[in-house]
Amino acid sequence: MPLRFIQRIEDHLAYDNYRPVDIDEARKQMRVSTDDAEAFAGAVERLTAEGRLEVGPDGKLRLPRYKDEVEGKLKLNPRGFGFVVPDHPTREGDLFVPVGQTKDALNGDRVRAKVLRKGGGHPMTRGGAGAQEGPTGRIIEVLERGQQRFAGTLTKSGREWLVVPDGRSLRDPVVVRDAGAKGAKAGDKVVFEIIRYPTDLDYAEGVITEVLGEAGRPDVETRAVIDVFQLKTEFLEEAVDEAREATRRFDLESTGPWEDREDLTKKLVFTIDPPDARDFDDAISLQHDAVRGDWELGVHIADVAHWVKPGSTLDEGARERGNSVYLPRLVIPMLPESLSNGICSLQEGVNRFCKSVFITFDSHGKPVSHRLSSTVICSRKRLTYIEAQAVIDGDLVKARAHAKTETECDPEVIAALHLANRLATLLRERRRSDGMIALNLPDVDLLFDDAGHVKGVEREDTSFTHTLIEMFMVEANEALARTFSDLGLPLLRRIHPEPTFGDMETLRTFARIAKFRLPEEPTRRDLQALLQATAEGEAARAIHFAVLRTLSKATYSPALVGHYALASEHYAHFTSPIRRYPDLTVHRALAAYLDATENGTKTG
Repeated sequence: MPLRFIQRIEDHLAYDNYRPVDIDEARKQMRVSTDDAEAFAGAVERLTAEGRLEVGPDGKLRLPRYKDEVEGKLKLNPRGFGFVVPDHPTREGDLFVPVGQTKDALNGDRVRAKVLRKGGGHPMTRGGAGAQEGPTGRIIEVLERGQQRFAGTLTKSGREWLVVPDGRSLRDPVVVRDAGAKGAKAGDKVVFEIIRYPTDLDYAEGVITEVLGEAGRPDVETRAVIDVFQLKTEFLEEAVDEAREATRRFDLESTGPWEDREDLTKKLVFTIDPPDARDFDDAISLQHDAVRGDWELGVHIADVAHWVKPGSTLDEGARERGNSVYLPRLVIPMLPESLSNGICSLQEGVNRFCKSVFITFDSHGKPVSHRLSSTVICSRKRLTYIEAQAVIDGDLVKARAHAKTETECDPEVIAALHLANRLATLLRERRRSDGMIALNLPDVDLLFDDAGHVKGVEREDTSFTHTLIEMFMVEANEALARTFSDLGLPLLRRIHPEPTFGDMETLRTFARIAKFRLPEEPTRRDLQALLQATAEGEAARAIHFAVLRTLSKATYSPALVGHYALASEHYAHFTSPIRRYPDLTVHRALAAYLDATENGTKTG
């Protein structure tokens, strides 16, 4: 499947210090196995046919040079010059655009540029061996504006009203001539649109579309973010009606009997989440055979696809949003709360519909088999991460202090938590031996006063129960993706390609400066060793952050690329359909599979 190598090849050849090599050497440099040689060659052939790659008379691979014009995204420097990052990379790097040659383009705009000089010594390229040889250009057309709405603080200079814009898209103040019409005053946060874009001689001119209030107030700044990014905080009435209808249907369906669902309502199932969580989309169950040493892990995910049908107003709204948005002290949900915090939330003590993955592990934590099923569960207990960790540690006083529901923990739940702790430890060790990259970069949590101002920070909770749930969700995501791969069925996967050769070289240099050495072609295990060697030292955060910057970005794709950091060949996002639309699409694929196989009982 050539698709999975297209981006990797372009990234590899775009590295500053890349020296042209033939296809076999390029494949070796990129650590592509001989089993994938045919697919790799197919990707090279496709790139060549599209003019995105050149194969010279010597058989060596090169990116093409710039033609007379180029299209791409403009990255502007606050000092006025910029670079056009082409839609497809060239061997000459990004196109430098000097001060005075940017026309009326803004940072983030998609532009067409005239290539004025194909190499020749401009002083400001984006780095590497070609720093004095990059091409220079001039913007000739803005193809697409990167941003339509802006926010900023209104000020008055003499007789003119100006808005000092937030962010980096606009370097200079924007003239507005209608401040009085909107009742705005100096110091207000306003939202505005551009009606005349800036030139080298004149400021941009804008029109105020909304006055939000006094700049600097937390609620006003939050509203500015919502307005500029056009985040939708309200749902269409049709979507609300559909959510109400789903709730009405659930009231009829939730008591059973369930002919097309596995009844797990008597099974011990529980959730572990943050203390302030409202949408519980995953629950777990465990069984352990003490004689054979086998384990069965059940991961139960809210069956959102049962209620949100393709093409419905609910679905259109969720797809447009893409995901829930988490702002300080505010959540903008992907779905109406009657779903996200209601019938789709796996709350304690109520029946809920799920899609479940059951995975059998041997005594070493290696997966042996798995099955998928539509189910009904009833969560026995809602636990917080700290509460669950305290139970595992035997500190029941602390557990009671952090409980959000019944403070006394069922003995069965206590036993299940100890089993979960044992299994998660096995899974973590197995994944580490497989090459999983584990970064130690704890975040901090911001603490707010009643007005929304930051009053302090605290280190995030790092209880092992976070890792426990993470390991279980990873196993479920992997098992589902493996099912579709084995059947040759298409699926929207979560892919994480290998780091590029160039990024690895940069990491090697950084590590060497920090007195650590990486081999010429670092593997996952080499990165693991580096992370472990630096885990407790003064350079720990710097090294771990450098490794994070080296890793490629994870994306969604149907390509069979795998997930590098998790050392997984098959991976998809399945476990958060309440807040991520890609997970919802995966649930629909799973629902179609289960419908065609009588809830997974038939494979032929």
